[in-house]
Amino acid sequence: MKVLLLITKGEVGGAQNFVANLARGLKKEKGQDLDLVIACGQGDFLANFAQQEGIKFFRFKSLQRSGGFFSNLRFLFDFFKYLKQYNFDIIHLNSSNALIGAMIAKIVNRKTKIVFTVHGLSILDPNYQSSYFKKILFKSFFKWNFLFIDKIVFVSQKNLDLLTQNSRFISRKSFLIYNGIQADFLDREEARSFLLDKIGESDDNLFLFGSIGRLAYQKNYEFLLNNFSEVLKIKNNARLILIGDGPKREEYERIILKQGLEKHVFLLGEIVDASKYLKALDLFILPSIYEGLSISLIEAYLANIKSIASLVGGNEEIIGQKYCFELNNLEDFLRVLEMTLNSKIDYQDQEKFSLDTMVKKYLNIYEER
Repeated sequence: MKVLLLITKGEVGGAQNFVANLARGLKKEKGQDLDLVIACGQGDFLANFAQQEGIKFFRFKSLQRSGGFFSNLRFLFDFFKYLKQYNFDIIHLNSSNALIGAMIAKIVNRKTKIVFTVHGLSILDPNYQSSYFKKILFKSFFKWNFLFIDKIVFVSQKNLDLLTQNSRFISRKSFLIYNGIQADFLDREEARSFLLDKIGESDDNLFLFGSIGRLAYQKNYEFLLNNFSEVLKIKNNARLILIGDGPKREEYERIILKQGLEKHVFLLGEIVDASKYLKALDLFILPSIYEGLSISLIEAYLANIKSIASLVGGNEEIIGQKYCFELNNLEDFLRVLEMTLNSKIDYQDQEKFSLDTMVKKYLNIYEER
C-alpha cells in the first residue's frame, strides 16, 4: 500500500501531531507492506519527525497557508508533476489548502482513493468571527472540493453534525474517527521539576495551571490572561504556564505587563514533546474559540490531569460537558473552575483515544473497496 499524508504546514501543531501519530501507527501496523510519504509546505517539525522515523518526506515549497491565487496555482502544477512520477493508492489530505489537490489527484489517477480529515471547521465554525460573504465563499470551496473526495473523516461528532446537516451528499461519505495518541508522560516529580526550573521557581507547593497550543486567535488565551487576577482570588498560589508560540505572543506579553502578572504567568515558547510534562500540572485549561478535537486536551485527559475547556467543538466529547464552560463567559468559567478544583476526576473510556484504535479505523477506510 502506497500512502501520501499531505498537510499545508509542517510546524508544531495539533494537525501536524495527528499526521505524525498516524504515520507512526501505520508504520507499526503495516510494516514492510507500507510505502509511506509525508509531505508539507513550510515548517521543520514533520521533516525532522520523518527523518527520525525513517519515513520518506517531500516538501512542496509552493504549498502555503496564506497562499494567493498564483501560489495555489503553482502548488497545483507542482502536485501534478509529483503525482505523475509517483503512483499512490491513498492520498490523505489534512488541511484546507492541501484540499485543492484533490481534483489534481483524481485527474492523474481516478482510481487513487482520496481521504480528507476535517481537523476543525475554522471559518465555518459558528464561533469564528468573519463576514457572511467569506463564510459563504469558504463553504462553496469545501462543497466543490468534496466532489473529488472519496472519504471525509471528522474528528468530532459536533463538527460532523454541523457540516453534514442538510447535505446527504456529504453525510453518506463521512465518518467519525477520534484523534488517537500514544501516551508517553514523565512522572509528576520529574515533569514538575522541569517546568518549575523553566519558570525560575523552586516552591513545589505552587498550583500550576497550564495549556499547550499556538499563541493564535483560535486558542483565545487572552481570555485567560485578562481574567487571571480572578483565578488568583480562588488560588493565590497559582501560576499559569502557556507552552507554544505564535503570532499573538507580543500581544500576550503586553497584556501580562498591563495586568501586572509577570510573576504569575509564563510564556515558555515551543518545547519539544511538550506533552511529556503534562503530569506537572494541577489543572489544564483550554479556552478555545473553536476546535475540532484538541490533541493537547486528549493528552491531558490520558495523563489524568484535571481539565476544563470552552464548550466548543469536540471538547465536551473528551472531558464531558460538566467540565466545559460557555465561551468567553467569565462567570461560567469561574463556576466550572471552582467545581473542578473541588471534584475528584476519574476519566473513563480512554481506549477511544488510543493510537491503535485510530490507526485501525483509518486502515479500514484505506482498504475498503
